Amino acid sequence: MAENTTLIVSAFSGLAGALITQALTGLFAYVGDKRKADIEIKKDYRAKKVEIAEHYYYVTGETMSILKKSIQLWKGRNIQRSEASYKSMTESLAEADARLKQMNVANWRHNLIGLYFDVTLSYDELIAANNKSHELYLKILDIGSKLRAADNEEDSERYLGQYSVGIFDLCNQYDKIYEILASDMEKVKTALHQSFQV
Repeated sequence: MAENTTLIVSAFSGLAGALITQALTGLFAYVGDKRKADIEIKKDYRAKKVEIAEHYYYVTGETMSILKKSIQLWKGRNIQRSEASYKSMTESLAEADARLKQMNVANWRHNLIGLYFDVTLSYDELIAANNKSHELYLKILDIGSKLRAADNEEDSERYLGQYSVGIFDLCNQYDKIYEILASDMEKVKTALHQSFQV
C-alpha cells in the first residue's frame, strides 16, 4: 500500500510539475509576444511621427521662407516705383502664393501634425490666420485701386496713407504667423528628440 501511495504521489507530482511548466512556458511566451507587439507598435508610431514631422518641417520651412519673401515684397511696394517694378513684385507674390498652394496639396501629411505633436497653430487656426491675411491683402488691393483712380492730390494722399497702413498690417500679420510657426517647429523638434532618448 505504501508503494502505491508513493507511486500515486510521484505520478501526481510529475503531472503537477508538467502542468506548472506548461503554464509558466505559456505565460512567458504570452508576456514575450505582448512585449514584442508593444515594441512593434511603438516603433511604428515613432516612424509615423518622424514621417509627419519631416513633412511638417519641409512645408513649414517653405511657408516661413515665402512669408519672409512676401514681407520684403510688400514693404518694397510701399516705396514709389515704376509700373515694371510693381508688375515684377506682383508676379513674384503670385508665384509664391501658387507654390505654397501646390506644396500644401502635395504634402497633406503636414495637416496631421496636431495628431502627433502639441503645436500652437492648429489646422483650424492656420485657416483662420490665412483668412485674415487674405482679408488684409484684399483690403490693400481695394485701396490700391482707389489710389490709382484718385483724381486729386488730397484723395491720393489719404489713400496712400491707408495703403501704407494696410501694408504694415499685412506684414505684421505675416510676422505673427512666422513667429508662431518658428515656435511650433522648435516644439516638434524637441518632442521628436525626446522620443528617441532611451
